[in-house]
Amino acid sequence: MMGCAWISRFLTFALVFGWLPIAQAQERAAEATVVVYNINDPDSVELAAYYAARRGIAQGHIFGLDCPLTEEISRNDFNRTIADPFRKKMISAGWWRMNAAKGDEVTSTSIRFLAIIRGVPLKIAPDSYSGYEPSHTLLPPVMAKRNDASVDSELASIGLPDFTPSGAITNPYCGRFTQILDEPGFPGLLLPARLDAPTPSMVRRMIDDSLKAEKEGLWGWGYIDLRSITTSAYVQGDNWIREAGAAMRRNGIPVITDDLPDTYQSGFPLTEAAAYYGWYSENIDGPFADPFFHFVPGAVAAHLHSFSATTLHDPLKGWTGPLIQHGASASVGNVYEPYLPFTTDFGVMAGALLAGSNLAESYYSAQPVLSWMSVLVGDPLYRPYACFSESDSTSVTKSVWTDYRRIILSHNGDVLQSAGDLIARAQQGGQSLYIEALGAAQMDAGALPAAEASFRDAGAIAKDPTIQFRLYLEQARAIEKQGDPMRGASLLRQGLLRFTTSSQRGLLLAWIARMDPIKVAPLTSIGSKLK
Repeated sequence: MMGCAWISRFLTFALVFGWLPIAQAQERAAEATVVVYNINDPDSVELAAYYAARRGIAQGHIFGLDCPLTEEISRNDFNRTIADPFRKKMISAGWWRMNAAKGDEVTSTSIRFLAIIRGVPLKIAPDSYSGYEPSHTLLPPVMAKRNDASVDSELASIGLPDFTPSGAITNPYCGRFTQILDEPGFPGLLLPARLDAPTPSMVRRMIDDSLKAEKEGLWGWGYIDLRSITTSAYVQGDNWIREAGAAMRRNGIPVITDDLPDTYQSGFPLTEAAAYYGWYSENIDGPFADPFFHFVPGAVAAHLHSFSATTLHDPLKGWTGPLIQHGASASVGNVYEPYLPFTTDFGVMAGALLAGSNLAESYYSAQPVLSWMSVLVGDPLYRPYACFSESDSTSVTKSVWTDYRRIILSHNGDVLQSAGDLIARAQQGGQSLYIEALGAAQMDAGALPAAEASFRDAGAIAKDPTIQFRLYLEQARAIEKQGDPMRGASLLRQGLLRFTTSSQRGLLLAWIARMDPIKVAPLTSIGSKLK
């Protein structure tokens, strides 16, 4: 896994060489962006103009395609209505300089980012193998002959010299430390992101929330969801997500981890969710599917699944579109089966975002292949943690989140070493967040008795009943992980008398059944008496 070492080097690079001031960097990136929309979709036309105006992108950088209105198109339609006119526009506008002596190879570019607007097709359907001969040996023969792909991944690689419609090609930007505008190599590479969602109004909200978060900060909890899997073929996914959580912790974002094999269970309280990285279920579920659940504005949320973005317009299908439906501003998904090694490393992506890269740079630095199945949803120029890089960011309101981050950074990003200050600050201000975040870090580090005590102490000062319930669950989980599930179940039984909503009782009973299945039948009757 390259995540941890990559992030360490990336942070060192950012600290030593620094980034341009955010305003300068954004202006420079806007000049290198083209907005692509579908002229046959009035909403697409309107959204393209709206995004360009909000981001300060020149009118001449808005380009309309005459393409189908469906999310899925054939390879022939992609070539005819998207690829061919796109190439011609890139050349005729002078954005690409070509070397005809080398088969019209792209030798220089003034464009690096594409904002693909809702209405442009999402994916290219597989068709019969048409004799393409892949110029690479990256994939086994059966996979190398596949010519299905996301439209966005195809456009990212269409100017590269080794582009082929079949199979995947290596992404030359993966693992790079430089900002793309300072990268002289691979001039044919583009970094597209898609402003797409179940409804056009959600796209406008994504744009507005991203700009708001850049100015005021993206503050809240980070949630990660592991499978605790040990099978060698799949452990990589857990490692990526675990590193995303570690990167957030190092940067002063409090993190809660679910390491049970299933996804977060229905009824688990997710409050003030600013980031989510998890896996593995086909369609959005658990607390994320609750109609009342909503991310904080600007949130980054991604769920790893083979078909997480098979559509972006159904609010219940897959994960990518539904996560946007529930308020996220940025997400990642796959339109067809990508196979795990060729999906996005969430640890690298999260670390790059935290180091100051924009959304497109962060995603493509973490995506190993192109001309494949992955798609990035969000504003390509969005910097969720822009305020982290601005020492004089006066627009950021001081809060428990900024204070927590100050404490963690004063201890070089080590939550466990911050324990004394966190406990003192919680006692001083009566805020449970400081100690809950400490308990979550202790539990992930295996300091289980300390975690149990932290959750218990946080519960004693928490004022919000929803947070009190979560702390109760976390305390029981810390007990269970100490090898004493019956004591954990005993604590949860007491909770049946305290937490009495149907969702709370349902989750308590499910956890009791896991920890002490022998006594689950009597508990069902106890739960019914409480109704």
